[in-house]
Amino acid sequence: MSEKTGEEKGDLTVDSGSEAVVDRPLVKAAREGDKDAYGKLVLKYQKQVFRFILMISGRIDTTEDIVQEAFIKGYLALDDFDEGRPFYPWIATIARNLALNQIRKHEREKPISEMDQSLPESPASDFNPLENMIEKENDRRFIRAVMALPVQFRSVFILRTFEEMSYEKIAKCLNISAGTVDSRLYRAREKLLEMLKDAL
Repeated sequence: MSEKTGEEKGDLTVDSGSEAVVDRPLVKAAREGDKDAYGKLVLKYQKQVFRFILMISGRIDTTEDIVQEAFIKGYLALDDFDEGRPFYPWIATIARNLALNQIRKHEREKPISEMDQSLPESPASDFNPLENMIEKENDRRFIRAVMALPVQFRSVFILRTFEEMSYEKIAKCLNISAGTVDSRLYRAREKLLEMLKDAL
């Protein structure tokens, strides 16, 4: 998968172009070889990228490795970065792709029978209580519950809920069928409802 940020919905976005304007001098200086300038970008965004990737990977050690690799790849690919766009969505997408590569590797290694047997054919339509909690996505308990999901369910839930990816794009990212995306999303929501039932 390309590590460049696309225009389609599902790539990470920020509130406006204001951050692009603020970051532009640092990006320009970093492109010209100023490592201190790139270091300032790393310091500015590393915690935000770390939190995002930790949600996907669920492991601190894995997340640390992914974030470090993402910023190295970002530095080496600065010539491909469009200075008119915000830096965070671009670097976070590189990190996300690295995390998804690990999940795809896990998919290939896990037993075929694992996870996907006896899943419901169609998801229930009423998840309004959960949707209300999703709106408060910074709720610590909600975040902990999401991270407690098995990686197959967690990755699908995050890509669908927080990045608003289509089922087809998620399927392509994870190298699974759209039907499996649908089933795992249902199971993720079901498990979250169970874990959070006394808070909904």
